[in-house]
Amino acid sequence: MARIYSKELQADGWRIVEGKQISGRPIFVAEGIGGRTDIFDEPTGWLKVDRQLQEVRMRLDTADSEEECQAVGLLCREVLISVGQAVYDHVKHKSPDGVVPSDTDAGRILESIFVTELYGSTNEEARTHAKAALRLALALQHKRTADYKTAALCAEATVSVVNLLAVISRRRRVAS
Repeated sequence: MARIYSKELQADGWRIVEGKQISGRPIFVAEGIGGRTDIFDEPTGWLKVDRQLQEVRMRLDTADSEEECQAVGLLCREVLISVGQAVYDHVKHKSPDGVVPSDTDAGRILESIFVTELYGSTNEEARTHAKAALRLALALQHKRTADYKTAALCAEATVSVVNLLAVISRRRRVAS
């Protein structure tokens, strides 16, 4: 049946694949042809973040103009603000420059979280990754020549930062 459905959906860029198994039986899901593989495909449990990520995915799937690609950047920035707000603890996460971040200062919020949770030179790459994802979202939303490729890269970087924060916050279980 999955093969038959996939053949019918192929014209629209979709196929049916086995997503996981429960009790030894396959659970099928729709997958975009040429789509991506999610490392963590389960919701984070942060309702606003999960809702916003779904919106990013929907907008990215239908983006075909510069303005629609810019909108993906704006949504990615909003996701990073929301996930930062969900994780940030003003007592635990101190800003390196001593400035208490405002509720919408994603840069300072994320930096405070990553500097506290992933301190030291051995974690510099993860901290740099989070900063780069935010810079990419900000640049995309203002890029007059925004394109699908840049929007897709921005969405992936944003999802990656959300997943990093989910691991840090122990919302994602990492195999030992």
